[in-house]
Amino acid sequence: MTFLNKAILWGLLAAAIPVIIHLLNRRRHRTVKWAAMSFILKATRESRGKKKLKHFLILTARTLAVAAIIFAVAQPLVGGLMGWGGSKLDTVVLVLDRSLSMETETGTEGLSKREQAIQQVMQTLNEMGKPNLILVDSASGTLTEVNPIETLSQLSLTAATDTRSNIPDLIEKASNYIQTNETGQTEVWVASDLQSNDWQPESSRWDSIRTGLDNIPQKPKLRILALTESQKDNASVKIKTIKRRDNLLILDFEITRTDDTREALIDVAFHLNGKNTINKEYSISGQSITLQEEIQLPRNIINGHGYLTLSPDGNNRDNTAFFAYGEATPAHTIIVSEGGTATQYLEKASALPGFEHQSSETISPHQISASILSKASLVIWKAELPDSEKSKILSNFIEDGGSAAFFPSEDESENQFLGISWGEIQTAPRGQYFIISDWNQNDGPQRNYSNGETVPMETLRTIKRRAIRGDISSLADWDDSSTMLGRVIHGKGRVIFLGTLPELRWSDLEIGTISVPIIQNLLNSGNKRFGSAFFSETGRHTPLAKQESEMIVVTDNSKVNAAFDNSDIKSTPLYLAGVKRIKERVVATNRPAEEDSWGQIDAPELDEILKGTNFSLFENTGSEDTSLTQQIWQAFLVAALAFLIIEAILCLNKKTVKLPAKKT
Repeated sequence: MTFLNKAILWGLLAAAIPVIIHLLNRRRHRTVKWAAMSFILKATRESRGKKKLKHFLILTARTLAVAAIIFAVAQPLVGGLMGWGGSKLDTVVLVLDRSLSMETETGTEGLSKREQAIQQVMQTLNEMGKPNLILVDSASGTLTEVNPIETLSQLSLTAATDTRSNIPDLIEKASNYIQTNETGQTEVWVASDLQSNDWQPESSRWDSIRTGLDNIPQKPKLRILALTESQKDNASVKIKTIKRRDNLLILDFEITRTDDTREALIDVAFHLNGKNTINKEYSISGQSITLQEEIQLPRNIINGHGYLTLSPDGNNRDNTAFFAYGEATPAHTIIVSEGGTATQYLEKASALPGFEHQSSETISPHQISASILSKASLVIWKAELPDSEKSKILSNFIEDGGSAAFFPSEDESENQFLGISWGEIQTAPRGQYFIISDWNQNDGPQRNYSNGETVPMETLRTIKRRAIRGDISSLADWDDSSTMLGRVIHGKGRVIFLGTLPELRWSDLEIGTISVPIIQNLLNSGNKRFGSAFFSETGRHTPLAKQESEMIVVTDNSKVNAAFDNSDIKSTPLYLAGVKRIKERVVATNRPAEEDSWGQIDAPELDEILKGTNFSLFENTGSEDTSLTQQIWQAFLVAALAFLIIEAILCLNKKTVKLPAKKT
C-alpha cells in the first residue's frame, strides 16, 4: 500500500491526542480519604474491572477514528501491480510488447492493447511518486531511460509496429540491466497480450532467466500486466505465393478470421503500383480459406509492387499484405538420373505441354554443380543418393529455398542425405498391391487443391516399394503404417522422399493424377526462391536490418488506409510492413508468420515458466479503469465513522432504575 499525500501521514501523531487528554484528566483529581470510602470501595470492587475495560475500549475507538481520518486524507493506493504492502520504488523496468497483436482494439475508447497499457503504466507511475522508468521495447530491444514519464506515449519506441516479440529475450535484458546498474528497489513490469509465440513457453531459456533473477542481491519483483481481453471479430490476409507469367501476376493468398461460427462475406481490394485495380468479395465459412487471383499487368512493365487490403475490423494492421515483383522467372527442373522409363515420365511431368514457362533438363549425378542449380527451382533425384561432395552442393540449393524430390534407386548404397537413406526393396504378393491408407490433405505437395478437390492418393496401386529410413515427417502412409511419402525441412527449402517409382514395374504412379500435382506443387514451392528476393519480414532480426540506413519507403501501413495509425509519431520503416526501396532493389516487407497465430498462454503455463520468481499477474480484461492501482480512502472514512459510533455507544450511561416508594 502506498499514499498519494505521504506528508499527511505526519498527522498520525494526532492519534495520540485522546491518550494525552485521558492522562491529563487523571491528574486533575486528587484523592481524599474519608470515613465512608471503605464501604463504597467494597461495594464497587466487583465492577471495577469492567469499567477499566470500557474506558480502554473508548480510548482505543477515539484513537483509531483519528488515525483512520488521517489515512483517508493521505489517499492510500492498493491493488493492481502494487498489491498490498507495496513499498517505495526507485526504478521500474518496463518491458513493452509492441508486436502486431498488441494493436487489437479494446473496449476502452477504441484504444489498442498497446495504447491502453501505456496509459495505465503512466497513470500508475504518477500515483506512485514517479520512480525512474527504464523502457525495453520488443521492436528495438534497446533499454531507454524515459524522463519525464509523461513522454512515454510520445516516443517512437512505443509506437505501433508490424513485428513480433521475444519476451524471454526482453526479460533477460531487463535482468542483466538490474544486475549491472545500481537501480535500488526495482520492479520489472511486463505489458503483453500473452501471445504464445511471443512468450515461447517451451524455450529452455526460462531456466537461465529464473536463475538470473534469483542471483540479483536485491531481488526484483516481476509484475505481469496481461492484456487478455478477447479479440473482437477480426480477419487477416497474407500472401502465400506470387508468380508471374508474361504480363499476368498470379497471387495465392489466405484469409483467416477469429469468428468461424458463421459464414461471412469478405471484401478484398487489390492495389497495383499505387492504384486500385479490382475489388472482389469472397465467401468464407470456416476459419481460413486459400484463394487465387490473377492480375493483368501493364505492358512493358518489368518491376512493380502492390498490396491487398481488407475492410477495417478489430485489428487493422493485419488487414494488409504487400508484394513486389520483377521479371517472369522460368520454372526450371533438374532431373538427376541414369536413364530409364521413369526418367522420361519425370521430364514430361515437370515441363507440362502448354506451359511455356516450364522446362526440364536431365543430367547424370557426376554433372551436378552449383552453377547448374543456380537457375533451378526443383531437383528430382532418381539415382543413388549423393556422396558427401554432391550432398553439400544440393544441401546449399535446398537451404536457399529450392525443392528436391528423391525417388528410390534400384542400386544398393549406404549413402544418406539429410539423415535419410533407402531401406530394402519390397515386392507385394502376387495378385496384391501396396496401397495408401492415410495422407495429409492440408499440408505438403499432396495436399488438396485450393478449390477443395483432393489428390486421389488412395487410387495408387504399387507392386514394388522401397523403405524410407531416418527421422522424417510422414505425409502419406502405406496400409501397414510405414511411410510412403515423407518430408524434411531444410533451411528455406523442402525435401520429399517417395517410396516408389512412376514406372509400371513398380506402380501406376505414372498415370499422373497423383505424381503430376506433387511435382507441380514442389516446382511452385521451389520457384519461390527467385521471388523471395522481393519479400522480407519486418523486424530487427531480418537481413534488411543491416541496410536500414539505405531504406526508402515507397508505401507502408500508415499510408494505405485511413483506418490505420496516421499520427505524427511512427516507428522506423524497419518495423512497419510496406514496400521499401533499397538502392535499385524493391522489397515488400510483411508481418512475421508468428503473428498470425492468436493462441495465448494461460495462468498455469505462466506459473510454470516463472516458477520460483517473485511475480504477480494483473490480468486486464477490458476494464474502463486505466489505473493499475485503486484508491481506498472511502474505506478509511467508513472505518472512522464506525469507530466514532462505537465510542458513542460505550459512553452511554446506564439507565437509572427508580425503586418504588416505601409505604408508611
